[in-house]
Amino acid sequence: MDEMISLILASKLPDQLKEYLKSSSRIKEIISTEKIMEIEDLYIFYDSLYTFDTSEFSAYTITSLQKCKDLDAFYYYLKKVIDTNLELETKDNKRKDHESNHKSMPFKFQEATKEFCLLIDKVYKNDEDINLIATYKSLGKMELIYDLFQNQYHKNILDSGKKVLEKYTKPNE
Repeated sequence: MDEMISLILASKLPDQLKEYLKSSSRIKEIISTEKIMEIEDLYIFYDSLYTFDTSEFSAYTITSLQKCKDLDAFYYYLKKVIDTNLELETKDNKRKDHESNHKSMPFKFQEATKEFCLLIDKVYKNDEDINLIATYKSLGKMELIYDLFQNQYHKNILDSGKKVLEKYTKPNE
């Protein structure tokens, strides 16, 4: 069993999972070298590509160890559990700014962004019912949102909106 604990401690698993695996007497009856290596392989895979809650990963792994007794099916069972239950965010930098900040952005900020886009669209289309006071208030909200989130998505919206307003208020310059 000391060999198993050494393997667990040397693995690239989250610390909370290592602690559970080396301390739980119930898991010691179930765990094997192959399972440790499969868990480690899945963890490295997900950790390289995604951002996720390692505590949730650990909890799903522990539950899967307890439920799936078949060694041949364990890897696929755990992968399926993680794919369907663990909230994964890509580490792809091209999409990360927009997607992760958009997901974590409170609903009120999302609504303010939509409102700004609609008001700027009216200005751009030169609609008859343009409300400049509401548009400039919305611009102020967008500047605040950009200051809070500091991402390219909000910067692009803000810059585009400012250009449209500038063209509308100073058409001959």
